[in-house]
Amino acid sequence: MKKEFIFSVSTNAFQIEGARSLGGRTDSIWDEFTKRNFYIPALGKAEREINSIEIAADFYHKYKTDCRIMDKLGLKGFVYNMDWTRIFPKDENYINPEGIKFYIDLFEELNKYGIKPIPILFHWDTPLWAEIRGGFENPEIIQWFKNYVECCFKYLGKYTDIWFVNDENSSFAQSGYITGDFPPGKKDKTAFVKVLHNLNMSAAITMEEFKKAKDKGLLSKESILGIDHDWSPPVPYTDSKEDIEACEKYNEWWKDLYLDPNLKGEYPKVFLEFIKDNKIDVTFSKEDLQYLKNNKLDFIGWNYYRPIYVTANDFEYDETKFISPPSKTHLKNVNFVQPIEKKYTKWKWPVDNTKLVEGAKRLSKDYGKNIPIMIIENGFGDFDDKSKDLILDWDRIEYLKDHIQETLRAKEEGVNMIGYSLWTYCDIFSPSGGYRKDYGLVSVDFNSPIRERKPKASFAWYKKIIENEGKELEYSQSEIISDLTGILKDWDIFYK
Repeated sequence: MKKEFIFSVSTNAFQIEGARSLGGRTDSIWDEFTKRNFYIPALGKAEREINSIEIAADFYHKYKTDCRIMDKLGLKGFVYNMDWTRIFPKDENYINPEGIKFYIDLFEELNKYGIKPIPILFHWDTPLWAEIRGGFENPEIIQWFKNYVECCFKYLGKYTDIWFVNDENSSFAQSGYITGDFPPGKKDKTAFVKVLHNLNMSAAITMEEFKKAKDKGLLSKESILGIDHDWSPPVPYTDSKEDIEACEKYNEWWKDLYLDPNLKGEYPKVFLEFIKDNKIDVTFSKEDLQYLKNNKLDFIGWNYYRPIYVTANDFEYDETKFISPPSKTHLKNVNFVQPIEKKYTKWKWPVDNTKLVEGAKRLSKDYGKNIPIMIIENGFGDFDDKSKDLILDWDRIEYLKDHIQETLRAKEEGVNMIGYSLWTYCDIFSPSGGYRKDYGLVSVDFNSPIRERKPKASFAWYKKIIENEGKELEYSQSEIISDLTGILKDWDIFYK
């Protein structure tokens, strides 16, 4: 299954869209969570900020401006995590005409500029009406989700041939139902098991509807449906047998558990052992397990930001060895550390591209030599200096350059890599950093009533990368400054 390589950007509805109470939309669990847990740390601190998403970057009103900007950038693809609640704001049956029309208008505008929309149908943001009725703990949600995807394929299928069901099930399920850091904020292992199974079943039923939509001519025969996962390849903290074994245990949980059910149609042993060891009263019917086997997904989206350093030891915090306290997981003899000798962003995320090729080859080995893989998220969170005329985000460019280089190397070395989509198009709300954590190629002035846009140096650099199809990644700062200055001269009201 071959696809032409795409240079793209990615973003997510609840982080960029705004208009949370407009166009017939009602609340989702992220609306409720951000209202209830509102918290703003001191200025300049690299801490979690939980802020309002009511307006965010106001993409809902500015999508035509943003499509013009994307056209100026030369984009070939735009990955968009869609908002289920905007389309189904009341229950599983009522389709909001304003909601689906917004996405039709957006996809048509993207196509007008030759940009392929790449929709992701669900990213952590359950409608509140569904959550009140049990959310992903309730198996009825599989049918509710079926109605949603059927609607999307019917009205949006003609605009694209690349689709994803879910984005980062691991973060949604573990942070939402084990640690309680994300909505719905639960700490319940039984709920976690139910949620993960229903997420997998919802992906399977989406594939069933995908096949039907192809038969009806709503989707092209070449269309593919994948799952997007945020696996960070593990690196043993030491060369000890125990740390190497800890990495394999980590992979069984953080890779196999979230990919095997929808790509192999089966659960890994580690999940069944987790259920048994925790005396969780949940069983999966033979019919469900067969259904997963009958409706496997086509390909992998991979969110690669960084590797993760894994140890079997339960270390105490030693600031001469680690930049932050070691993190214990719910698995025995699997813990995370951040060695002081490694390179990190200001947000304490490792900067290391060396595991991208190895990780891509591991995915190909485990899920099929020719399985298509697309980098869906890869980006650099920072405190950008926006006080001067030019926003010179050189650290971001270096990070992106190194990771695009490895993505293309994986392709050259036999991985069926079909695209690279960086995170993210413009500055948005970050679940880990609010509006203080900048990721975008385009700056957004969140103090401006119109959320004014302005390109950064990384915009000028990525524009050249798209033009030369990644054949020339090196650059001179003076050349990028000259290009950015030229772009800003043409940056009239229609780009702001």
